[in-house]
Amino acid sequence: MSDPVIAIDSVRTRFGAHLVHDGIDLRVGRGELVALVGGSGSGKSVLLREIIGLQRPNEGRIRLLGTDVWAAPAPQLTALRRRIGVMFQDGALFSSLTVAANVATPMIERGGIPSHLLAPLVDLRLSMAGLTPADGARRPSELSGGMRKRAAIARALALEPEVLFLDEPTSGLDPITARAFDALLASLSRDLGITVLVVTHDLDTLMSIAQRVVVLGRGRVVADGTLAQVTAIDDPWIRSYFEARRMLTEGSSDGA
Repeated sequence: MSDPVIAIDSVRTRFGAHLVHDGIDLRVGRGELVALVGGSGSGKSVLLREIIGLQRPNEGRIRLLGTDVWAAPAPQLTALRRRIGVMFQDGALFSSLTVAANVATPMIERGGIPSHLLAPLVDLRLSMAGLTPADGARRPSELSGGMRKRAAIARALALEPEVLFLDEPTSGLDPITARAFDALLASLSRDLGITVLVVTHDLDTLMSIAQRVVVLGRGRVVADGTLAQVTAIDDPWIRSYFEARRMLTEGSSDGA
């Protein structure tokens, strides 16, 4: 893979005596939609925070869009963060602001956008996330869970990111809303060429939109490939993970 968007080399992370990552190596190419999965405590969300520069690993090197995240000077890191979008699990919207004001915040902080263009740009980002200007006039507390997730996506798209990071984006959503959200992510990757790295436990997300599945376990990458390639690997956690999905599917069919 030439010029990967994300390049992780020999990352090790410890919390006290607990070793979370024991030599993580990973490459993500431009335009890929990659799902990062693993058991509880495998370090999925920790790795995401390390990639975007919020948590320093104990050892190793992480490059994002060609920048060495943990060696770059502050101005270079600030410029890098303008090229990415992040959606945390709870959305992390400002509750005191309207949705439109939430989306506008990164644009205002960046500066350089004429005031008369701000509202049209916000409406465009809302539209890209499947929301309307009327939705933008509401506060996060007035939205459903699925619409709050879309509002968080709209804010993550505010600065036209090249890479989008999402932590458990369908958590807490009903199945229909979750699948609609998956379709939104797929369209952002397919139509806009955005590289997407999504931390998820949602098997339906893996089966419907993930181009690659990366499995963390025992401190390392234990599987990396298409869904078919990953499910063919003889690993206890992978077997139990997908067996649970099969049992749920069969149970639903039997009850139909």
